[in-house]
Amino acid sequence: MTGPTVGPVVGPHSGGVRPGQIRPLLRMVVAAAGRGRAVLVAATTSLVCGLLLVGVSIVRLGDTPGYGYGIGQEHLFQPIAEPGTRGGVIVAIILMQLPLLLLLDQAVRLGSTSRHRRYAALAVAGATRRDLRRWATVEVGAPAAVGAVLGVPVWWLLRQLLGHQLADKGIGALVPTAVGPGPWALAVIAAVCGYGTWAGRRSGSQMTALLAASRGVRRPPRPWGALVIVAVLFLFGKQLNGSLDSELPLFGDIVLLAVGVAGLAPWTAYRVAGVVARLARTVPTLLAARRLTADARPAGRAAAAIGAVALTIGVVAAFTRSILRGNWDPGEYLVPAYVAAACAVAATLVIATSLAVHSAETVLERRREMAALVANGVPASALVSSQRTECLIATVPLALAGTLFGGFGYGLADGLDAVMTGYILLATTAVALVVVGAVWVTTRMLRPWVMDAVSLEQLRTE
Repeated sequence: MTGPTVGPVVGPHSGGVRPGQIRPLLRMVVAAAGRGRAVLVAATTSLVCGLLLVGVSIVRLGDTPGYGYGIGQEHLFQPIAEPGTRGGVIVAIILMQLPLLLLLDQAVRLGSTSRHRRYAALAVAGATRRDLRRWATVEVGAPAAVGAVLGVPVWWLLRQLLGHQLADKGIGALVPTAVGPGPWALAVIAAVCGYGTWAGRRSGSQMTALLAASRGVRRPPRPWGALVIVAVLFLFGKQLNGSLDSELPLFGDIVLLAVGVAGLAPWTAYRVAGVVARLARTVPTLLAARRLTADARPAGRAAAAIGAVALTIGVVAAFTRSILRGNWDPGEYLVPAYVAAACAVAATLVIATSLAVHSAETVLERRREMAALVANGVPASALVSSQRTECLIATVPLALAGTLFGGFGYGLADGLDAVMTGYILLATTAVALVVVGAVWVTTRMLRPWVMDAVSLEQLRTE
């Protein structure tokens, strides 16, 4: 589109365009995107940036136990103070970013129906695909950049609350207070801005593809994540047979294993939904299963992190039994493990929120079709129940598989016994209950919007 600006229509009674009335088209497109999505994108990227700055601060502690870069000794939490366990803390911080990044991916999808209409109108007016991709990039990249800069105050707040406050109370600080991210903060901010820009450009490419042709029923997802898992297991076996001079390869295996489990999420959701659709006996179950079999990728991406979270809890369950039957100090090792489990539960709430946002957005995209179902006798409550069922199909099987895989995988490497098996099964049950509870709470919170979307008012035409 060649015109850089637009203004009001000039007619015989308009009196012309007065100076100051013409607004840049890019500014108008960004303003039309709404504030809700921009606020959610900025909030998510600020949390991601703040946590990454905490991780960089821990890395800059160096190899001396309990010390910063010659700044002096500080009272740190034991796993952070010891160089041998510090790498595991950094890996945990990296894994905590996965649910937040998936929530960002869903935030980009918010308002996709109205955005599709706006972009279609702009395309009719002469906008090219390049224009649409550029505007979509700015719509997401600009608030992501603001959130990345706000990550610095988030890091400072975390250092005050989880650093100085805990240290003053005699509890080990979770965030270093004697050293910060330093110049690496600029690199972290640039990386977060780059990810936000990439997410926006990807959404713009998807939008232009939708304008070009109907999506229809897409090709089923493939289990490519299984290849990553098999490769990690092979490398892990090689590392056990050899000598490990550093724990860095082991931490790398953990990150890759989490990525592989997350990559299986769309395929798992598609396969489970296919089985559920064949066995469905109620309207909500059939609607949920058919939505997933039609396109399981968005829901699978929203629920992808649940596998990594469940994997962590399964390992913690087996690790607890391993410590209790050994000669180690339980408090020194179990407290960090339970902190990791608590973070995993918090991440579950974020994942459930992300998935519920995706499901609600799907209902909003098809509000007229949903309202037509209600007009034909399907209860509106059944559509709300289908939203909850869709979230459960995408999360519960992956959560169960992740917990069992992590628990028994660690148990087979460390010596599986009856007590450890009981711990793993107990953790699996707890994970299932937490996931179901999180899905119920988040879908309940979004119920008013869904009920409004399927009301008969949506069938009115202008």
